[in-house]
Amino acid sequence: MKCKDCGAEILKSNQKFCEQCGAEIPLKTEIAEKTVSIPTTQSQQKPYSRPGGLFDINRTYYVLKEKYWDWGSGDILDDKGQVIGKMHRKILSIRKKIELREIDGTVSAAIHEKIITARGAQTLMDSEGNIIAKIKKKILSLFKPKFFLEDPDGNRWYEALGKFMGFSFKVMDLSTGKIIAEIEKADRWRDVFLGGMFDFKDTYALKILDKETDRRILLGFVISIDNVMHDH
Repeated sequence: MKCKDCGAEILKSNQKFCEQCGAEIPLKTEIAEKTVSIPTTQSQQKPYSRPGGLFDINRTYYVLKEKYWDWGSGDILDDKGQVIGKMHRKILSIRKKIELREIDGTVSAAIHEKIITARGAQTLMDSEGNIIAKIKKKILSLFKPKFFLEDPDGNRWYEALGKFMGFSFKVMDLSTGKIIAEIEKADRWRDVFLGGMFDFKDTYALKILDKETDRRILLGFVISIDNVMHDH
């Protein structure tokens, strides 16, 4: 742990003040209340990741089928073509909002975006309005777009790097350097989706390569990237 003011290392767990600058050190419980940590396999016990739900930790594919007349709204399907959730876009006064809904209509997460922003900054929130993550596009990354997903305090968790002039991304966990997900236009994976049973217009696919990462984070990441790519 480091001092939030000067960056000095805090060596004692019960230390109340920084020995370098004298700043007060918050209790661990206070830090935990301010930050939403990345859910891992424990997400299986969370209500939002219940078996069969939209964010079931065992899901490895999501297919996002947008309505071409209303970017941001549409169906979320599994690799068998079954609808497992909905995207519902709302237009607000200063922010755009896309709700991620379970099949029964329950709002489980939402993506908020400022209408005017240089970096396409967006915020992923849970159903209670708590910030889960922030998504930002790297400035001046036109030909090979790059996006970052950060925790509520601005620490970078994941990076999504796109291919040259195309909607194709690999999502890397910056703490391990491993690729944990891939984002593609769904027509590139026709063989996966029952030999091309989908209408692939405005359809995107998320392929997840691990069984630990919170599905809300990865699904929010791909929708946020799609929003920025469409807008710009």
